[in-house]
Amino acid sequence: MGNGNKKPVLSIPEDMEFNLSDFALFLSVMKNKKAYESTLSIITDNPKLSLKEVHVEEVVLNKSGKRAIRLDAWAIDTENRQYNTEMQNEADQDDLRKRARFYQGLIDTPILKSGRKTRYRHLPSTMIIFITQEDIFGKNLAQYTFTEQCEEVSGLRLEDGTTKVFLNMSSQTGRPELISLLQHMKETRMDNPNILVKDKRILKLAEVVEEVKQSEEWEAVKMSILSVGIERGTEIGKEIGTEIGKEIGKEIGKELGIKLGRTEESANSILDFLQDLGPVPETLIEKIREEKDIEKLRSWLKKAARANSIEAFVKEIELSK
Repeated sequence: MGNGNKKPVLSIPEDMEFNLSDFALFLSVMKNKKAYESTLSIITDNPKLSLKEVHVEEVVLNKSGKRAIRLDAWAIDTENRQYNTEMQNEADQDDLRKRARFYQGLIDTPILKSGRKTRYRHLPSTMIIFITQEDIFGKNLAQYTFTEQCEEVSGLRLEDGTTKVFLNMSSQTGRPELISLLQHMKETRMDNPNILVKDKRILKLAEVVEEVKQSEEWEAVKMSILSVGIERGTEIGKEIGTEIGKEIGKEIGKELGIKLGRTEESANSILDFLQDLGPVPETLIEKIREEKDIEKLRSWLKKAARANSIEAFVKEIELSK
Protein backbone atom coordinates (compact mmCIF):
# COMPACT_ATOMS: atom_id res chain seq x y z
CA MET A 1 0.00 0.00 0.00
CA GLY A 2 1.17 3.53 -0.70
CA ASN A 3 2.11 5.91 2.06
CA GLY A 4 -0.12 8.98 1.86
CA ASN A 5 2.37 10.97 4.00
CA LYS A 6 5.36 10.26 1.79
CA LYS A 7 7.26 13.44 0.96
CA PRO A 8 7.64 14.29 -2.73
CA VAL A 9 11.08 13.85 -4.29
CA LEU A 10 12.81 17.19 -4.84
CA SER A 11 13.75 18.01 -8.40
CA ILE A 12 15.35 21.03 -10.03
CA PRO A 13 12.88 22.95 -12.24
CA GLU A 14 14.02 22.91 -15.86
CA ASP A 15 13.63 26.70 -16.12
CA MET A 16 15.76 27.37 -13.05
CA GLU A 17 18.87 28.90 -14.60
CA PHE A 18 22.07 29.95 -12.86
CA ASN A 19 24.40 32.51 -14.41
CA LEU A 20 27.99 33.49 -13.62
CA SER A 21 26.56 36.64 -12.03
CA ASP A 22 25.06 34.33 -9.39
CA PHE A 23 27.49 34.07 -6.49
CA ALA A 24 27.31 30.27 -6.14
CA LEU A 25 28.14 29.53 -9.80
CA PHE A 26 30.75 32.29 -9.96
CA LEU A 27 32.73 30.74 -7.08
CA SER A 28 32.31 27.19 -8.39
CA VAL A 29 33.71 28.20 -11.80
CA MET A 30 36.43 30.65 -10.74
CA LYS A 31 38.17 28.05 -8.56
CA ASN A 32 39.17 26.49 -11.89
CA LYS A 33 42.50 28.06 -12.86
CA LYS A 34 41.81 28.04 -16.62
CA ALA A 35 38.41 29.69 -16.13
CA TYR A 36 39.75 32.46 -13.93
CA GLU A 37 42.79 32.87 -16.17
CA SER A 38 40.55 33.30 -19.24
CA THR A 39 38.39 35.82 -17.37
CA LEU A 40 41.33 37.92 -16.16
CA SER A 41 43.04 37.74 -19.54
CA ILE A 42 40.05 39.50 -21.12
CA ILE A 43 39.60 42.01 -18.30
CA THR A 44 43.27 43.01 -18.30
CA ASP A 45 43.53 42.81 -22.11
CA ASN A 46 46.56 40.56 -21.67
CA PRO A 47 46.36 37.40 -23.84
CA LYS A 48 49.59 36.08 -22.30
CA LEU A 49 48.41 36.27 -18.67
CA SER A 50 49.19 33.06 -16.82
CA LEU A 51 48.11 32.24 -13.25
CA LYS A 52 50.10 30.15 -10.81
CA GLU A 53 47.75 30.28 -7.82
CA VAL A 54 43.95 30.62 -7.45
CA HIS A 55 41.69 30.76 -4.39
CA VAL A 56 38.01 31.46 -3.78
CA GLU A 57 36.50 32.82 -0.56
CA GLU A 58 39.97 33.55 0.81
CA VAL A 59 39.80 35.09 4.29
CA VAL A 60 42.23 37.95 5.00
CA LEU A 61 42.38 38.69 8.72
CA ASN A 62 43.07 42.12 10.12
CA LYS A 63 45.82 41.62 12.71
CA SER A 64 44.62 44.56 14.78
CA GLY A 65 41.36 42.79 15.51
CA LYS A 66 39.33 45.01 13.19
CA ARG A 67 37.15 43.90 10.30
CA ALA A 68 38.46 41.05 8.16
CA ILE A 69 37.52 40.46 4.50
CA ARG A 70 36.57 37.44 2.42
CA LEU A 71 37.74 37.62 -1.18
CA ASP A 72 35.42 36.08 -3.79
CA ALA A 73 38.19 35.12 -6.23
CA TRP A 74 41.89 35.82 -5.70
CA ALA A 75 44.91 34.87 -7.78
CA ILE A 76 48.64 35.41 -8.35
CA ASP A 77 50.07 35.30 -11.86
CA THR A 78 53.46 34.00 -12.95
CA GLU A 79 54.90 37.52 -12.63
CA ASN A 80 53.77 37.71 -8.99
CA ARG A 81 50.94 40.19 -9.63
CA GLN A 82 47.83 39.81 -7.47
CA TYR A 83 44.20 39.95 -8.61
CA ASN A 84 40.99 40.09 -6.56
CA THR A 85 37.65 39.83 -8.38
CA GLU A 86 34.34 40.48 -6.60
CA MET A 87 30.90 39.71 -8.04
CA GLN A 88 28.72 42.52 -6.69
CA ASN A 89 25.05 42.30 -7.69
CA GLU A 90 23.80 44.90 -5.23
CA ALA A 91 26.05 47.88 -5.84
CA ASP A 92 23.72 50.26 -4.00
CA GLN A 93 24.17 48.47 -0.67
CA ASP A 94 27.51 50.17 0.10
CA ASP A 95 30.18 52.48 -1.29
CA LEU A 96 32.13 50.24 -3.67
CA ARG A 97 34.82 52.87 -4.18
CA LYS A 98 35.74 52.84 -0.49
CA ARG A 99 35.29 49.10 -0.29
CA ALA A 100 37.89 48.73 -3.06
CA ARG A 101 40.22 51.03 -1.10
CA PHE A 102 39.79 48.92 2.06
CA TYR A 103 40.38 45.67 0.18
CA GLN A 104 43.53 47.11 -1.39
CA GLY A 105 45.02 48.03 1.97
CA LEU A 106 44.14 44.79 3.70
CA ILE A 107 45.45 42.61 0.86
CA ASP A 108 48.84 44.35 1.15
CA THR A 109 49.01 44.06 4.96
CA PRO A 110 50.15 40.43 5.37
CA ILE A 111 52.69 40.49 2.52
CA LEU A 112 55.69 42.27 4.01
CA LYS A 113 57.51 40.97 7.07
CA SER A 114 58.61 43.21 9.90
CA GLY A 115 62.27 44.22 10.20
CA ARG A 116 64.76 46.69 8.82
CA LYS A 117 65.64 44.51 5.85
CA THR A 118 62.08 44.59 4.51
CA ARG A 119 61.78 46.75 1.40
CA TYR A 120 58.52 48.22 0.11
CA ARG A 121 59.69 47.65 -3.45
CA HIS A 122 58.92 43.98 -2.86
CA LEU A 123 55.17 44.73 -2.70
CA PRO A 124 53.58 43.05 -5.73
CA SER A 125 51.27 44.88 -8.12
CA THR A 126 47.62 44.40 -7.26
CA MET A 127 44.37 44.80 -9.18
CA ILE A 128 41.00 45.00 -7.41
CA ILE A 129 38.06 44.21 -9.74
CA PHE A 130 34.37 44.73 -8.99
CA ILE A 131 31.79 43.35 -11.43
CA THR A 132 28.38 45.02 -11.16
CA GLN A 133 24.99 44.83 -12.85
CA GLU A 134 24.68 48.62 -12.74
CA ASP A 135 26.68 51.61 -13.96
CA ILE A 136 27.83 53.16 -10.68
CA PHE A 137 29.62 56.01 -12.49
CA GLY A 138 26.86 56.81 -14.98
CA LYS A 139 29.13 57.22 -18.05
CA ASN A 140 27.83 54.17 -19.96
CA LEU A 141 31.18 52.37 -20.11
CA ALA A 142 31.69 48.65 -19.68
CA GLN A 143 34.99 49.23 -17.86
CA TYR A 144 36.32 51.97 -15.59
CA THR A 145 40.02 51.68 -14.66
CA PHE A 146 41.59 53.83 -11.94
CA THR A 147 45.28 54.35 -11.18
CA GLU A 148 47.00 56.96 -9.02
CA GLN A 149 48.26 60.02 -10.89
CA CYS A 150 49.38 63.58 -10.17
CA GLU A 151 46.78 66.35 -10.14
CA GLU A 152 49.31 69.07 -11.01
CA VAL A 153 51.22 67.33 -13.79
CA SER A 154 49.16 65.74 -16.54
CA GLY A 155 50.34 62.22 -17.40
CA LEU A 156 52.55 61.85 -14.30
CA ARG A 157 51.59 58.54 -12.71
CA LEU A 158 52.44 57.50 -9.18
CA GLU A 159 53.17 53.94 -10.37
CA ASP A 160 52.59 52.42 -6.94
CA GLY A 161 51.41 49.17 -8.53
CA THR A 162 47.72 49.54 -7.60
CA THR A 163 44.81 49.39 -10.04
CA LYS A 164 41.07 49.40 -9.35
CA VAL A 165 38.69 48.24 -12.07
CA PHE A 166 34.89 48.50 -12.07
CA LEU A 167 33.05 46.46 -14.72
CA ASN A 168 29.49 47.31 -15.77
CA MET A 169 27.25 44.60 -17.27
CA SER A 170 24.64 47.13 -18.42
CA SER A 171 26.87 48.84 -21.03
CA GLN A 172 27.69 47.88 -24.61
CA THR A 173 30.50 50.45 -24.85
CA GLY A 174 33.96 48.93 -24.69
CA ARG A 175 36.14 46.22 -26.17
CA PRO A 176 33.96 43.59 -27.94
CA GLU A 177 35.57 40.70 -26.08
CA LEU A 178 35.03 42.42 -22.71
CA ILE A 179 31.39 43.22 -23.49
CA SER A 180 30.92 39.60 -24.59
CA LEU A 181 32.46 38.34 -21.35
CA LEU A 182 30.18 40.54 -19.21
CA GLN A 183 27.09 39.57 -21.20
CA HIS A 184 28.06 35.91 -20.88
CA MET A 185 28.24 36.41 -17.09
CA LYS A 186 24.85 38.14 -17.09
CA GLU A 187 23.18 35.43 -19.18
CA THR A 188 25.41 32.37 -19.26
CA ARG A 189 24.35 30.78 -22.54
CA MET A 190 26.48 30.72 -25.69
CA ASP A 191 23.38 31.47 -27.79
CA ASN A 192 23.01 34.77 -25.91
CA PRO A 193 22.61 37.33 -28.76
CA ASN A 194 24.48 39.98 -26.74
CA ILE A 195 27.73 38.01 -27.01
CA LEU A 196 29.43 39.96 -29.80
CA VAL A 197 32.47 37.74 -30.35
CA LYS A 198 33.09 34.07 -29.60
CA ASP A 199 36.58 34.75 -28.23
CA LYS A 200 38.49 31.52 -27.50
CA ARG A 201 38.82 32.57 -23.87
CA ILE A 202 35.05 32.92 -23.55
CA LEU A 203 34.66 29.51 -25.17
CA LYS A 204 37.08 28.07 -22.61
CA LEU A 205 35.13 29.72 -19.81
CA ALA A 206 31.87 28.33 -21.22
CA GLU A 207 33.46 24.88 -21.37
CA VAL A 208 34.35 25.03 -17.67
CA VAL A 209 30.84 26.31 -16.83
CA GLU A 210 29.35 23.24 -18.51
CA GLU A 211 31.79 20.94 -16.70
CA VAL A 212 30.82 22.50 -13.37
CA LYS A 213 27.09 22.25 -14.14
CA GLN A 214 27.51 18.55 -14.92
CA SER A 215 29.46 17.81 -11.73
CA GLU A 216 28.13 16.08 -8.64
CA GLU A 217 29.43 18.97 -6.53
CA TRP A 218 27.21 21.45 -8.42
CA GLU A 219 24.21 19.14 -8.11
CA ALA A 220 24.74 19.17 -4.34
CA VAL A 221 24.93 22.98 -4.34
CA LYS A 222 21.71 23.26 -6.37
CA MET A 223 19.86 20.79 -4.16
CA SER A 224 20.96 22.71 -1.07
CA ILE A 225 19.71 25.97 -2.56
CA LEU A 226 16.50 24.35 -3.78
CA SER A 227 15.63 22.60 -0.52
CA VAL A 228 16.09 25.79 1.48
CA GLY A 229 14.12 27.73 -1.12
CA ILE A 230 11.23 25.27 -1.13
CA GLU A 231 11.08 25.20 2.66
CA ARG A 232 11.04 28.96 2.89
CA GLY A 233 8.74 29.28 -0.10
CA THR A 234 6.22 26.93 1.49
CA GLU A 235 6.13 29.01 4.67
CA ILE A 236 5.55 32.21 2.74
CA GLY A 237 3.10 30.51 0.39
CA LYS A 238 0.81 29.68 3.31
CA GLU A 239 0.37 33.38 3.88
CA ILE A 240 0.32 34.93 0.41
CA GLY A 241 -0.63 32.13 -1.95
CA THR A 242 1.01 29.15 -3.62
CA GLU A 243 2.15 30.83 -6.84
CA ILE A 244 3.71 33.85 -5.15
CA GLY A 245 5.27 31.56 -2.56
CA LYS A 246 6.98 29.48 -5.23
CA GLU A 247 8.57 32.49 -6.89
CA ILE A 248 9.71 34.12 -3.65
CA GLY A 249 10.86 30.77 -2.33
CA LYS A 250 13.05 30.25 -5.37
CA GLU A 251 14.72 33.65 -5.02
CA ILE A 252 15.11 33.47 -1.26
CA GLY A 253 16.36 29.93 -1.64
CA LYS A 254 19.22 31.15 -3.79
CA GLU A 255 20.24 33.71 -1.20
CA LEU A 256 19.82 31.39 1.78
CA GLY A 257 21.70 28.65 -0.01
CA ILE A 258 24.60 31.01 -0.60
CA LYS A 259 24.54 32.11 3.05
CA LEU A 260 24.46 28.47 4.14
CA GLY A 261 27.58 27.83 2.07
CA ARG A 262 29.30 30.79 3.74
CA THR A 263 28.54 29.47 7.26
CA GLU A 264 29.90 26.03 6.36
CA GLU A 265 33.06 27.59 4.88
CA SER A 266 33.56 29.76 7.98
CA ALA A 267 33.11 26.77 10.29
CA ASN A 268 35.71 24.80 8.29
CA SER A 269 38.15 27.72 8.46
CA ILE A 270 37.74 27.96 12.25
CA LEU A 271 38.38 24.24 12.65
CA ASP A 272 41.46 24.45 10.41
CA PHE A 273 42.99 27.04 12.76
CA LEU A 274 42.06 25.05 15.89
CA GLN A 275 43.40 21.75 14.54
CA ASP A 276 46.79 23.40 14.20
CA LEU A 277 46.69 23.89 18.00
CA GLY A 278 45.88 20.27 18.86
CA PRO A 279 43.00 17.75 18.99
CA VAL A 280 39.63 19.50 18.90
CA PRO A 281 36.96 18.07 21.26
CA GLU A 282 33.92 16.63 19.50
CA THR A 283 31.62 18.86 21.54
CA LEU A 284 33.43 21.95 20.28
CA ILE A 285 33.35 20.71 16.67
CA GLU A 286 29.61 20.14 16.99
CA LYS A 287 29.06 23.59 18.51
CA ILE A 288 30.96 25.30 15.68
CA ARG A 289 29.23 23.35 12.91
CA GLU A 290 25.75 23.93 14.36
CA GLU A 291 26.22 27.71 14.62
CA LYS A 292 24.39 29.46 11.73
CA ASP A 293 24.95 33.10 12.72
CA ILE A 294 27.49 34.25 10.10
CA GLU A 295 28.56 37.30 12.13
CA LYS A 296 29.25 35.15 15.17
CA LEU A 297 31.23 32.69 13.03
CA ARG A 298 33.30 35.53 11.61
CA SER A 299 34.04 36.70 15.15
CA TRP A 300 35.04 33.16 16.14
CA LEU A 301 37.26 32.90 13.07
CA LYS A 302 39.29 35.93 14.17
CA LYS A 303 39.54 34.56 17.72
CA ALA A 304 40.68 31.16 16.41
CA ALA A 305 43.36 32.83 14.27
CA ARG A 306 44.75 34.67 17.31
CA ALA A 307 44.38 31.89 19.91
CA ASN A 308 47.50 30.16 21.22
CA SER A 309 45.53 27.18 22.56
CA ILE A 310 42.14 25.54 22.19
CA GLU A 311 41.41 26.33 25.84
CA ALA A 312 42.07 30.02 25.20
CA PHE A 313 39.70 29.97 22.22
CA VAL A 314 36.92 28.31 24.26
CA LYS A 315 37.34 30.91 26.99
CA GLU A 316 37.19 33.72 24.41
CA ILE A 317 33.94 32.55 22.84
CA GLU A 318 32.35 31.90 26.24
CA LEU A 319 33.20 35.44 27.38
CA SER A 320 31.76 36.93 24.17
CA LYS A 321 28.27 35.44 24.65
